[in-house]
Amino acid sequence: MSITIDNAEVEALLADLTATTHRAAPDLLLELLRRERARVEDEAERCIAEDLAADEAMRRRFSGSPNVDARTIEEILAYDENGLPV
Repeated sequence: MSITIDNAEVEALLADLTATTHRAAPDLLLELLRRERARVEDEAERCIAEDLAADEAMRRRFSGSPNVDARTIEEILAYDENGLPV
């Protein structure tokens, strides 16, 4: 597969890196893409961990809150066994 990059800045940066590191452009691009993929995966994992922690905190707050109405859900909604309002 071949990639055509029509961007002067990208070409200049790539040329600078190949000259500085003495590595081939495909090797540099592969390494950069792998690093970016790892960064994105790490970021996704971090976001998932933060979301799970927030969910757990919400569950703790909810379970620790007082029960202000001890009626069953059926009593609160006031529907009979046929689904009609009482």
